[in-house]
Amino acid sequence: MCQDRAMPHAPALRLATSSDLDVLAARDRHLRPERLAASIAAGQVLVVDGREGILGWLRWGFFWDEIPFMNMLFVLVPARGRGLGGSLVEDWEARARADGHDAVLTSTRSDEAAQHFYRRRGYADAGVLLLPDEPAELLLRKELR
Repeated sequence: MCQDRAMPHAPALRLATSSDLDVLAARDRHLRPERLAASIAAGQVLVVDGREGILGWLRWGFFWDEIPFMNMLFVLVPARGRGLGGSLVEDWEARARADGHDAVLTSTRSDEAAQHFYRRRGYADAGVLLLPDEPAELLLRKELR
């Protein structure tokens, strides 16, 4: 696993701890607090800390119990445009590589600009999920080797 690191003259990347739960649970409404606590305990949440507190986070799990799958990447609006999302993704990919994984996955809705963020970082289309009355969910994969 990669060591938690501070970016020079910038916020610090680190694994979330139980002391981050209340802040994250108040902002990450996609996961019940008890599931978020389990993800934190499993070491599957990265945060970026600044003077202002937590500026963003990346939460992951595993697709088919094997392939690292990024479930959530979020940077607070005032902190956007500073490269924090890219730093979180790079750190997560390095952790996955260090753990012996050859690829990672994520997804985004077809009507979201996030697909371009991922494609610029080497992610390619791997499939699509079609749900009733919703835009297509694009599955994206990146080879790590």
